[in-house]
Amino acid sequence: MLMDETLPLHERLLDECQRALTAGKWAFGDEFPSERDMAKEHGISRATANKVLARLRSEGWLEHRRGIGNFVADRPTLFASLRHFESFTHFGEQLGLSPQTKLLTFRKEAALSAVVAEGLGLTVRAGRGEVIRIDRLRLLAGYPVIHETRWLAASLYPGLRRKQLEGSFYQLCRERYGITPSAESVVIRAVTPPSLPGVSWSQPCLLVQGTAHDAKRCPLWYQRLHYAGECFELHSVSNPGDSFPETRLSFCGLPVTNSSVSKQSPT
Repeated sequence: MLMDETLPLHERLLDECQRALTAGKWAFGDEFPSERDMAKEHGISRATANKVLARLRSEGWLEHRRGIGNFVADRPTLFASLRHFESFTHFGEQLGLSPQTKLLTFRKEAALSAVVAEGLGLTVRAGRGEVIRIDRLRLLAGYPVIHETRWLAASLYPGLRRKQLEGSFYQLCRERYGITPSAESVVIRAVTPPSLPGVSWSQPCLLVQGTAHDAKRCPLWYQRLHYAGECFELHSVSNPGDSFPETRLSFCGLPVTNSSVSKQSPT
């Protein structure tokens, strides 16, 4: 995907660096190119390179070690942990828990709730074909652990098909559409579990709800994610000198018995 030439140079390079970090070009703990190296590689001034590095540090992508350089951080943010769970197949395989994704809904929406419309920057009655709604159920070892609903700006996802939604949504965005979210604005609260065919969660869910944006603050999607309360915990740790608290959504395991799950798979 070509960079938007209307953006300032440092914003374009910032977006390029974020895409590369998200794609894993540099792993956690790797040394990141210096101001001098970045200026030389991209043919820019050191002042511009410094702006990019400062933004990457302030947003938690990099950590600075005095006298040594910049290193890729383990981004201790809820956004990072949500992306971690979006790589659901890899996540489940690492745990040996046979991950599955079931697509429950795939349709174009005309009428939106006020909350969703505001999140996407649209009117409540969207234009025909302007918004796509997807609902997916994510399972580990046959147990449903996440129910996700997303409303997508259809113009950003031309040719989207049901089959493409059986794997990682973030990977699909990055590899097929050249889309990399750079920020999310979310609200988190405990709610009663949603009513879903074949699913009966025994505890309240953790609802994560809000909008994902690109580097230009353009809304990419509005999401409503329900995490099974018996499987996930929210951790927040603040230490002296931290620029922001460490907030993580953590998987704490499956219930001892799956008796609360119907033998019939949701459709």
